[in-house]
Amino acid sequence: MNDSRILVVDDDEDILEIICIYLRNNGYIVDTANSSTAALEKVKNSKFDLIILDIVLPDYEGTKLCEQIRQNIYCPIIFISCIDDEDYILKALDIGGDDYIRKPFNLNELLARIKANLRRMNYNKFINKPKNNVIHINNLTIDINNHIVFKNNAKIYLSPIEFNILLFMVNNSNNVLSCSQIYEHVWESDSIGDTRTVMVHVSKLRKKLEDNSDDKYIETIKKLGYKFIAE
Repeated sequence: MNDSRILVVDDDEDILEIICIYLRNNGYIVDTANSSTAALEKVKNSKFDLIILDIVLPDYEGTKLCEQIRQNIYCPIIFISCIDDEDYILKALDIGGDDYIRKPFNLNELLARIKANLRRMNYNKFINKPKNNVIHINNLTIDINNHIVFKNNAKIYLSPIEFNILLFMVNNSNNVLSCSQIYEHVWESDSIGDTRTVMVHVSKLRKKLEDNSDDKYIETIKKLGYKFIAE
């Protein structure tokens, strides 16, 4: 039996019911909310291991709710939405989302994403990290134990996913990594053909590392993937 608690936020009662039945049949403890206001109240009063969050809600958008949740809560947030605009997806992930699934979606895919995000959180929580594990590469200093990155001694804020992508790339410097390879390592799950999530997170990571400077750390290899440049 799985004791992970999941909050599903959607104003479509049919979707809520379908997801709830499916997740409960797979052993999860599930609670629901049909608005941002109701969801925020539940988050304040209960602890959840993962949140599934629709973007279009009746009172205010799920992206704004995500920002409010992220002030105190660090559990994975998976956005679900019919919105298929690249810039909007980038915004949703940039303000604190861990994953993004476009409606309509396959319930098996949703379950796979849930398992991957929970597994990654459990791994990061319980991993026995070595002491004094610091990587120096180019102008970057990567403190693995504390998940901190410095560029020219200035701290760069990275989300847990961005940090894990960076670490994977650095450990495979100057090698081309496909989106599938990155997804399967960082999310610890089959990518199921999902390249968009990786592309959005790598785009965010690149902007933070390069910061409009002449420094180039991540190279896009057309039709193949990405390469971290270490000279």
